[in-house]
Amino acid sequence: MLLEARGLTREFSRRGRTFAAVDHVDLKIDGGDFVAIVGRSGNGKSTLLNMVCGLLRPSSGTVLVDGRNVAELDDRELSLLRNRVVGFVTQSQTLLPNLTVMDNVMLPAVMFPKEPLDIMSSNDDASDDAVAGDGMTAGKTSDTGDMDVVDPDMPDVIAPMRVEPVGQDRSPDGYEKRVMALLADLGIADLAGSHPRELSGGEMRRASIARALMNGPRLLIADEPTGDLDAESTAVVMRLLRSVADGGTAVLMVTHDADALPYADRILAMDAGKLTESA
Repeated sequence: MLLEARGLTREFSRRGRTFAAVDHVDLKIDGGDFVAIVGRSGNGKSTLLNMVCGLLRPSSGTVLVDGRNVAELDDRELSLLRNRVVGFVTQSQTLLPNLTVMDNVMLPAVMFPKEPLDIMSSNDDASDDAVAGDGMTAGKTSDTGDMDVVDPDMPDVIAPMRVEPVGQDRSPDGYEKRVMALLADLGIADLAGSHPRELSGGEMRRASIARALMNGPRLLIADEPTGDLDAESTAVVMRLLRSVADGGTAVLMVTHDADALPYADRILAMDAGKLTESA
């Protein structure tokens, strides 16, 4: 089982009272499954995704990703897990403002090039190729919709490191071909040389999806992946996510978009922190 949540609970305090944003959730997803979670805002959907990715620790219960208890991993192990096993499309904007679209998408592939794979499942030969973590938080959009001021201390170009190929072309040219293929699939190949400040919200969303897919994730987590998109772009994104699932990747998606639901195999509903099969 690629993802398993057991009795997963996250409590918060508000005005001196404790409430469960996620309340004893059980969930199992295996490779090739496409699961959508629906529900009104404020019912715990994003909190659940953040616990699955290790960005938030549960109050009780466990999350197992590829057989590993996420809460027991240290920072390095979590970073490697998110980079090589989990692709995460966050609801907020996370592209780095100093980098072009090309370099933003390429970034996960050039991280941790020499780290050992000791946290990966020993029975998976594809672990080296697996997944781009997308938990980066720089470059958020401000309340006015403009990108934050560029940090002069940040790099403005990614220079890929040459490492031994493991199941895919890991040369700089190979990375660029992978990026361009993803951008083409998402209809934004012509924006490869642009910076985030030059993009619309929907274009930034699609670039973030490409980044999450860069390392070929075994588990793709998508929080409102079509939130900024028109109907045509929604169809492009959802066909790609369906293709990714058909190729063996587990996809867990949170959405309010009714047009996205027909692409999923299962639809679950979240209400007051509880997860149930949708009627």
